[in-house]
Amino acid sequence: MSETSTAPDISAMELPIDSWTQPFWDGAAEGKLLLPQCTHCGRFRWPPGPFCRHCQAQEVAWVPSGPARIYSFTILHDRQDPAKMLVPALIEFPEADGIRFPAAIVDTPVSAVHIGAEVRPGWAQAANACVPVFSIANSD
Repeated sequence: MSETSTAPDISAMELPIDSWTQPFWDGAAEGKLLLPQCTHCGRFRWPPGPFCRHCQAQEVAWVPSGPARIYSFTILHDRQDPAKMLVPALIEFPEADGIRFPAAIVDTPVSAVHIGAEVRPGWAQAANACVPVFSIANSD
């Protein structure tokens, strides 16, 4: 397989943003991938919310995500254009207690995508926010 992955069109997507997720989206707008870490027990929490699920504290610090890698993925042909390859993936952050969230793998040869591959963030513009997308870290 030599096709290159592409991002889905999310330009019209309106994302729900609240006071607990606003720092994530503010960081994304500046090209920073930030994750919430409880300032009481030090554990990361995802999704962001009012209480730490481990210690019930509310205080949180938004810290850089650290390295990311592919935990799981699939390969899809775009229904509108079967020549386009979409690669939705579950991205994990090993230094952040294994936090995982879904994102697209973009601008990457599909043959280079594999579980455990290190990825670097990029950004796609939605209607009201920049959304993280990822590409394989060493695919250049």
